[in-house]
Amino acid sequence: VQTISLFGEVWGVGPATALKLYDKGHRTLDDLRNDDSLTNAQKLGLKYFDDIRQRVPRHEVQEMEQILQKVGEDVLPGVIIICGGSYRRGKATCGDIDIIITHPDGTSHKGFLPKFVKCLKDMNFLREDLIFSTHSEEGTDSGVDTYFGFCTYPGRELRHRIDLKVYPRDIYAFGLVAWTGNDVLNRRLRLQAESKGFRLDDTGLFPAIQGSGGKR
Repeated sequence: VQTISLFGEVWGVGPATALKLYDKGHRTLDDLRNDDSLTNAQKLGLKYFDDIRQRVPRHEVQEMEQILQKVGEDVLPGVIIICGGSYRRGKATCGDIDIIITHPDGTSHKGFLPKFVKCLKDMNFLREDLIFSTHSEEGTDSGVDTYFGFCTYPGRELRHRIDLKVYPRDIYAFGLVAWTGNDVLNRRLRLQAESKGFRLDDTGLFPAIQGSGGKR
């Protein structure tokens, strides 16, 4: 149980993968480093395992939010960039940095994320990518764009996990609630919605229609 819990702390390794790695005979993180079956994202999670376990002081997160807001404004005037998660909940330290983005006009957010990421990479703020998906221009997945990766505080090499989520203005409120949390609140809200015949997630509140085979 301890080993599987440890493996599960590596970014990109879920319970099923952790169990498979255990069954292969792996017992330590060093064992995992020699396993070629890991994805590139999992290898990065392993490489910066100790870095991302270090919590970030609130004042540093605030400075990083200001950097993001300034760069964002240069790329797209009027863009709204808010740091959510434990920072928005007023905590003294943060495990990672959750950034929720939108634009008031409801359309200018499209195509913003690739330009924003490029600028942040050019200034060495964003370092390694984990997930990068753009749905706003394709009109898929509720039009939400996503970037997960690693960033560094200016002048340092210590890696921090950062998530950037760009929401269309009409569903931004749902994204803001979901990415502010905490997890317990989100679960309770979703159960409350379910008890009233709805489904709640980070993209909206929907009537939950009962389909064939018990599927909604």
